[in-house]
Amino acid sequence: MTATQQQTTVTELRGQVSPLPRVHYLHHEFEVPDGTTRLSVTLRFHKLRRCQLFLSVFGPGGYRGTRMNPGAVGDIVLELSFGEGFASLGALPGSIESGIWRAQIDVENTDETADYLLTVEAGTAEHPAEAPAANTVTNGRPGAGWYRGELHSHTHHSDGKASAAAVAGAARQYGLDFLALTDHFTTSSWPEITAQAGPDLAIIQSLELTGHRGHANMHGLSEWVNPFVDEPGSVWDINAVARAVRVQGGLFGVNHAFSNSLGWRYHELDWSLCDVFEIYHHLEGPNNAAQLSFWDGLLRAGHRVTGVAGTDSHDPHAGRHRLGQVFTVLGADSLTPGGLLGALRAGRAYVSLGPELSFTAEAGGKVAGMGEELPLSGPVRLHIGLSGLAFPARVFVMKNGLYHTHLDLPASSDEARVEIEDADSIPGYYRVEAYARPAQSDSSGGREWQNTLLLSNPIYTGGPK
Repeated sequence: MTATQQQTTVTELRGQVSPLPRVHYLHHEFEVPDGTTRLSVTLRFHKLRRCQLFLSVFGPGGYRGTRMNPGAVGDIVLELSFGEGFASLGALPGSIESGIWRAQIDVENTDETADYLLTVEAGTAEHPAEAPAANTVTNGRPGAGWYRGELHSHTHHSDGKASAAAVAGAARQYGLDFLALTDHFTTSSWPEITAQAGPDLAIIQSLELTGHRGHANMHGLSEWVNPFVDEPGSVWDINAVARAVRVQGGLFGVNHAFSNSLGWRYHELDWSLCDVFEIYHHLEGPNNAAQLSFWDGLLRAGHRVTGVAGTDSHDPHAGRHRLGQVFTVLGADSLTPGGLLGALRAGRAYVSLGPELSFTAEAGGKVAGMGEELPLSGPVRLHIGLSGLAFPARVFVMKNGLYHTHLDLPASSDEARVEIEDADSIPGYYRVEAYARPAQSDSSGGREWQNTLLLSNPIYTGGPK
């Protein structure tokens, strides 16, 4: 260490977590001296089975980063380092303000008693300042169309394995038009991922709220939103977060709602604040059936919540985490963040594991598409087009969340067009599902989650309220 790289231990303290009493957050304040140009905060603990501790740091000016490693066992080291022009993974670069800082240990859960060591080191290490790169990145392109993308993915800034550049490269390789990077807690990956945007790949700035009673994606943010909602008695709760997202013009969406201990248990959520809902999660298996059913309950209750898919990718080339196996397809005015968010907000969307869909409804000379409302005037005629069917498919029309009719289609790359008339027109909604059909299947069944090919969003009926 040279004379210009002096480092001093500011704080070193020991503590303990245990299953009881239940503690959600542990807060440790420390003072940073004048002249500090580098700060490092490190949490060490030993994990035998299940002890999920996450480290976050806050300066006088606010949030500075989060580090997590939930899948590891043994000796765990979580470190956040930052200064002007540099930062470790999960941390935000910037000047080091003197004064009172705070380290927060998020005790997501623990089944064991574990000792921890928190160390804070302040120094004057010099790092050459990098000239800011010219902002020449084009984020998407104009032109209306139906665009395929991913709304749930992670990098090594949280608990993913790949860099932002690698995730963007995989998105292009597997044919995605847009990508939302939803790292847990931190926005530290935003500059890296937006630098990877181009006319062929639009990037949505997003963040995953990783709470103790569920996870939610916050899409279309311009700045960090506090995701720590589990302090007992705090006015900053899940509804406050959803409102804060909307203030920024973003969208709040519930993730993997039936994922057992990671499922949604914020029962106090005002569902009128929920904009999107994962009806198909690529890692959730049979839980997808429950998610689809719950979504129908929201729709029947009058909530216009857009159904979406999520890969929840933590390694963009590996197994079920690989990008490009399931898509959210958006009918957007442009392949830009604003255009894509507008399509999500309007419900012009469907979930696809391959096929392409066109879906409209007609009554009384008027036509509506997904997310739109059709005034009722006599029978409703549904126009359904499916192309790219790699397997024989059973197509279901659902009415107000219940079975209406179904038909079988052969495998074909060409578009198959179907018209269905419903003389019993009542207020509510229609939506379409398609499933791969085994060659020997009989006339019953066919909605098995593992055979899912496509799930549409609703076309509403009933006219203006």
